[in-house]
Amino acid sequence: MKHLFILIFVLVTYFTGYAQLNSFENLDEVSKEGFFKKYMTNFVKGFTDFGDPFTLSGSVGLNLRSYDAFGGPLRQDPFFYTVNSNVNIRIYQIDIPFSMVLTARNTTSSFPSFSDLRESLRERINNKRNGFARVGFSPYYKWAKLHLGHRSMNFSKYTLSNLNFFGAGTELTPGKVRFSAMYGRLAQAEPIDLSLVTPNLPVYRRIGWGTKIGYGDDKASADIILFTAKDDETSVVVPGDYPKQVSPEANFALGVQLQKLFFENVRVKVDYTRSGVSPNVLDATANDGSITDFLLKKRNTSYYGNALEASAAFEGKTINAGLLINRVDNTFRTFGAYFFNRDIQDIQGFAGFGLLEGKLNTMVKAGVQRNNLDGSKPTTTTRLIYDIQTAWSHKDLNVQGNYSNNASNVGYVLNPQLDSLNAVVITQDLGINASYVLPLESEHVHTVTLTGNMQDVSDDIEKPDRTSVSKLYLINAGYNLKTISKWIFSARANYTRNEVESIRLNRLGLGIGIQKPLLNNKMMVGFNGNYFNNKNDAGNTSSNLSAIVNMTTQLFTGMSVQFSWGLLQTVSETIPTFTESTGNLGLQYNFQYAPGKNKKN
Repeated sequence: MKHLFILIFVLVTYFTGYAQLNSFENLDEVSKEGFFKKYMTNFVKGFTDFGDPFTLSGSVGLNLRSYDAFGGPLRQDPFFYTVNSNVNIRIYQIDIPFSMVLTARNTTSSFPSFSDLRESLRERINNKRNGFARVGFSPYYKWAKLHLGHRSMNFSKYTLSNLNFFGAGTELTPGKVRFSAMYGRLAQAEPIDLSLVTPNLPVYRRIGWGTKIGYGDDKASADIILFTAKDDETSVVVPGDYPKQVSPEANFALGVQLQKLFFENVRVKVDYTRSGVSPNVLDATANDGSITDFLLKKRNTSYYGNALEASAAFEGKTINAGLLINRVDNTFRTFGAYFFNRDIQDIQGFAGFGLLEGKLNTMVKAGVQRNNLDGSKPTTTTRLIYDIQTAWSHKDLNVQGNYSNNASNVGYVLNPQLDSLNAVVITQDLGINASYVLPLESEHVHTVTLTGNMQDVSDDIEKPDRTSVSKLYLINAGYNLKTISKWIFSARANYTRNEVESIRLNRLGLGIGIQKPLLNNKMMVGFNGNYFNNKNDAGNTSSNLSAIVNMTTQLFTGMSVQFSWGLLQTVSETIPTFTESTGNLGLQYNFQYAPGKNKKN
């Protein structure tokens, strides 16, 4: 362990020193201009430029949605309100951004009801008082930024990675120097609720802090990152006979990021993180200490892990090529990130190049992926992973194609109120997209498009064939006509086949569209119609017919209005025919105000 930290110190010293030498390489210029004038003046440059004493800018929006159903049950709230606001207050050079989203609903009617709106707003306010509010702002001035309230910061992928916390943080970037720090609550205590039929899982209050210090520029830089978090063992009481036992945990992560440009074309990057976790801070202290005991007291149950991302790449004018390495131990954990794959190693080569005077551009990745890095599993899975993307563009023809087979591409959606994580792994994806402008002797523009996609989705890296969630096949063809009078006509046809747990659903669809700008392009009106026929393996059939009219206009400077209204009819052999109606009205106002200038936009 000590040798590891010595190596990190040597590497950081080398890269930082090299970056500093790059800054001081013209010693004659520094001596003539003066050290203080060249470096210290730039450090505070701009802080004497106070600017306007006060400006206010941003936007305010209101969206109203009305819904009703005929012949069937309501599948949405009859009326829904959404108010959003993004405002930036600027006092001299200090920016204070603020954003807000407020929603309310009417549960009894498809028309606005002030009584329901009042009750819904009161319910929302009570929810915010009970801890669902996430309010924060990040004022900044030049290179200094302050975070207060519910905020998120990013130090690195494997230390603190955009995790929401309640507290305070700062980011300082004066020139080549970088400094970031944060302190706050990562998780709120959730005690045992005896009123529930099913016992809940208690959660300890978790407090964390971290810092990132770096120096350098695009040619050479070095950063050291420190992050630690610990549960408050006194925040929750868990009886010994409670069916869902949890223990207070603690974690630290120490990372280093290095990057250097050699010979003006070769860039080397290293992102290394060492982490430690104590699954129970009440366990006995280990006899053998650790150099990181000041961050995480080593206990008999503590375990440690490593994460590494590194690359070496050639950056040319027409070609980029290199090698990527990503390795995460099975025992690596950090409390500062929502999700990433563990027990995985990727080694990939990549190349991106342009041919035929830039008409053909291609990006290729290929490598090997394996798991069971520590040998603790009975089997080890090794697989070839690859990704190909290519595009051809010349005159009136554009074609893009892609194919990927990569189980490490994970997308996640976090629900902050439920603290739940849903992950889906897209293992294979093949797609093509082409468009062609027909070379006709006409002032009208005729365009045809073709899109195809095949997708295989799996939630298991080791056995993707056995645990496949779904397979999707999609073909879409379209035709577009734009006349000299600015009418736009479109027609389309599509076919979709979706296989979910051996159940096949086939859908055939047809659609048309019309658009026309009016009032010197200040208003756009349009119509869209679609028909879908659905059939599954059991022989059940259904159909959907939809029609939507829409309008967008600008009432005056800064004020825009969007309106749409549509009908959806569903006909099925298993349920009665029903029709749904949905209308949307959106108002958006953008403004900018500075006293004394009498300026509004």
